[in-house]
Amino acid sequence: MTRQTLSRFCLLAVIALLLPALAGCSTTQKAWDRTTDIYDTYLDPKPEIDLDRRPGLSRKEQVLAVQFSLIDQHLESALRTLAPQDRFPSEAWFLNFQSQFPWMTSIMAVDTQGQMLAQYPEHPLKTIQTPPLLDHEWSMLHRGLQGFAQQTPLGPELIMAGPFFRDGIWQGLLVAHFDPRRLVEFATSPDRLVMLASGELLWSGVDQEAAQEMQDAPWDQLLRGNVHGQWSTQAHTFSWMARPIGNLRLIYAVALPN
Repeated sequence: MTRQTLSRFCLLAVIALLLPALAGCSTTQKAWDRTTDIYDTYLDPKPEIDLDRRPGLSRKEQVLAVQFSLIDQHLESALRTLAPQDRFPSEAWFLNFQSQFPWMTSIMAVDTQGQMLAQYPEHPLKTIQTPPLLDHEWSMLHRGLQGFAQQTPLGPELIMAGPFFRDGIWQGLLVAHFDPRRLVEFATSPDRLVMLASGELLWSGVDQEAAQEMQDAPWDQLLRGNVHGQWSTQAHTFSWMARPIGNLRLIYAVALPN
């Protein structure tokens, strides 16, 4: 990754942390999209940035901005690759996806009954349950990617699923899933990071007490119209960002002792 690319993602993360709640955005996805639009419109991606010199940026906000940017660019790329694929792909597409995102556990396709149509690799290390994915309402009007989190005997798995069609009729799902611990490998300070989604703790870092506090936070309230914020307990203050994947909110957070 070039310094220019890193600078771009760091700047985006910093903007999201420094912006107040985005008034007028009726959904979290709109708030997230507007944050990225503001970045693209008003900031030149070419200059390099030194987060240590950012005025008004707290220590925990600096840590979160950098770790978020290092991790989320890989997830964003995978989402952008999967989202437009609304027909059953060729074998070459599956192989290219697998090669482009080697941190993924598997990329697969199932029909509307859950029957496996394709899976790469053929025997992945971890498997997921597809019925909860198929229970979602899928149609030409409900075709956006959706995120899911599942616990497996080998640890948590984060899932991205989108429908494919033939002649306008829903035929099944394309599903990519990964162990969050593989994604965290892109961070430079993973021990300081906490990740969770749908009440599931995906990555706890080294501070188990802080991770438990984050899991117990009032997320229904915190996420109401917000994509980022701060939250404090008696022991810690957390800075967090919520990446929307359909209805799922993937939460990145860092904590510092009070």
